Amino acid sequence: MKAAVYKGIRDVRVEEVPDPEPGPRDVVVQVSACGICGSDLHTYLHGSFVQPGQIMGHEFAGEVVAAGDGVDTLEVGDRVTALPLVPCMDCPRCAEGRYNLCASAWTQGLAYGRPGAFAERIRIPGAVRGENVFALPDQVDDEAGATVEPLAVAVHAVRLAGEVRDRTALVLGLGTIGQQVVQVLRASGAGHVVGVDVAPLRIDAARTLGADAVDGSAGLGAALEAALGAGEEVDVIFECSGVPALGAGAVDAVRGGGTIVVLALYDDPVTFDPTVLVQKELRMLGSIAYTSEDFAEAIRLLEEGAAKAEPLITQREALDDIGEAFETQLRKDRSLKVLVTP
Repeated sequence: MKAAVYKGIRDVRVEEVPDPEPGPRDVVVQVSACGICGSDLHTYLHGSFVQPGQIMGHEFAGEVVAAGDGVDTLEVGDRVTALPLVPCMDCPRCAEGRYNLCASAWTQGLAYGRPGAFAERIRIPGAVRGENVFALPDQVDDEAGATVEPLAVAVHAVRLAGEVRDRTALVLGLGTIGQQVVQVLRASGAGHVVGVDVAPLRIDAARTLGADAVDGSAGLGAALEAALGAGEEVDVIFECSGVPALGAGAVDAVRGGGTIVVLALYDDPVTFDPTVLVQKELRMLGSIAYTSEDFAEAIRLLEEGAAKAEPLITQREALDDIGEAFETQLRKDRSLKVLVTP
């Protein structure tokens, strides 16, 4: 079969590789669509997270085409997406049920150790419906299924933030994750959702999804002055940009007693005065990935129409054009989510 293999910085090539075969508890999925994630871009640009020879791609959906004899919750023909983490089940974090914090979940995960979904087919180990493999309802097509993973990231982050109903929430950075956070906030009853970015395409998309999105090119202070009402304070901030100035600015922008949730990955350090955390009694949280419950909730939001995939998908590229797909995804003025369609 064909698969896109990471060779080095800005070098991903389509090669012929052996077809995956299911073990007794595994399934093989024919990939219909796989999205390019922000973490994929960190690999593409900087060589982060994976080694050369890795088949990348972890935001995917497709059809089960083979199942091991020990799989009794899934059948050939099922349309599915999958949670790419593969936890060890032995470490203290796994014992706590916090599988997203298991180190092996990443080093042995799909696209991060095991072959990923920028390929015609992918093997999912230890496949269990509702735990690491999720059937897609009729209302969620395969392209929307490929957006479940980043939507689950947003579900997890908003859950960590605590009560957001009727609160003013600020989303910094309106790439795919920021857009998904906007959708989950709206579905969770947030009172005023403000989004900040510099790309008109992304600002317009966030407005379509219900955010009061503004241009941040003149600085965060000017953006908030344009978006907030008189006396309005920001209760919770979701930092999705990875821009150090915005990461630092969040500490000043949130109200006293407020919450900052950081989802972004950074290429450069963020510098801020931690005394402000003390003086304002802030909560600052990191948010990584998701749980099985977050995946299930993301599918429910798509099924019920509370979250949408169509406004986020801006380009579709064939697997043979994987290099062009990555270069397109880098263009913030042109793209939100690029789907690769094997």
